[in-house]
Amino acid sequence: MSEYQYYEFQTVDRRLTAEEQAEIKKLSSRVQLTPTQAVFLYNYGDFRSKPEQVLTQYFDMMFYIANWGTWRLIFRFPKAIADPTWFQPYDLPDAVTMTQTPEYIVLDITIQEEDGIGGWVDGEGWLPRLLPLREELLSGDFRLLYLVWLRVAPYLAGYGLDDDPVEPPIPPNLDRLSAPLQEFIELVELDQDWVTAAAAASPRAETASDIPLENWLSQLPDAERQEFLLKLVRREPHVDLQLINRLKDLAGAGRSAPQSIPGQRRLSELGAIAHTAKTTREQKAQSAARKNRIQELETLAKQEAQLWARVVELIALKQSKPYDEATALLTDLRDVAEHQGRLPVFIQRLEKLKSDYSNRPGLLTRLRTIKR
Repeated sequence: MSEYQYYEFQTVDRRLTAEEQAEIKKLSSRVQLTPTQAVFLYNYGDFRSKPEQVLTQYFDMMFYIANWGTWRLIFRFPKAIADPTWFQPYDLPDAVTMTQTPEYIVLDITIQEEDGIGGWVDGEGWLPRLLPLREELLSGDFRLLYLVWLRVAPYLAGYGLDDDPVEPPIPPNLDRLSAPLQEFIELVELDQDWVTAAAAASPRAETASDIPLENWLSQLPDAERQEFLLKLVRREPHVDLQLINRLKDLAGAGRSAPQSIPGQRRLSELGAIAHTAKTTREQKAQSAARKNRIQELETLAKQEAQLWARVVELIALKQSKPYDEATALLTDLRDVAEHQGRLPVFIQRLEKLKSDYSNRPGLLTRLRTIKR
């Protein structure tokens, strides 16, 4: 199996200067570079620098995937609008780590899958779908970090974590995941039943858009209001978030998402809840499938005579594909007969078909597959 590594970097708050683009080109002559994005693809060899250093110097988010089973997301947050204490409760050895520079907080999420990533691996197109996760984290939404814990805790238990670790703080609204969070779940193949189990204890809470923050604009001192206006005129990044955080402070909502509740369940408890959720889901799916099948059979029962006639027409063609179609129709007719309590009548007609066409081994082989 050939090697595949995909690195994609993205700016959010600004565009790269010409000088910065020139420096990035030095990393690889094959880089796909724009003023807001850099993509590096390797089928052999590797990245010439440390990706976290490149991100810290030039970009705001990085996505990485390798076909041996590694996913990586790195975020850069300005300290003016992010607080390192937000992320500390979700620190995980070798999975969720945080570093700081004088200006930035860098959050590194790495997920390793020991058995590799199943199927075809293609990194293109993922980062645009995941990019809103950065804004969610900046808004104090830590559901991503909880989901990361949920994904890696089973593998880290006994290695870097307790044998049966307690879950981290449970953020609100785990039962109402955003589209980017759903994309993340799909990307890292997180079991949906575990998400359902986690959501059972997740509180419902207002989002920033639910709180009438405009009512608190009048409480801003004139000098502070003027400062926000100047930032807007200068087109400084994240002025909206800075203003929202300030208004949330005035409203008493706080900007550090205090709605999260302490985690109390152990990994084994979540596993048991997930197993129950899976059983319930499968039972509902089976029940729905049975109801749908009954409706199909009742519809087919009204066409029974036409279906038997069609079987004879298909057999007369003496070809493999029509034989397959005739066998499928006979299977449906068998199910109709069983549903109506007339299975012996069906068996009698099936045996007559076998007798009438006993000189067609290909057809007989197919007819013998129909359960009696």
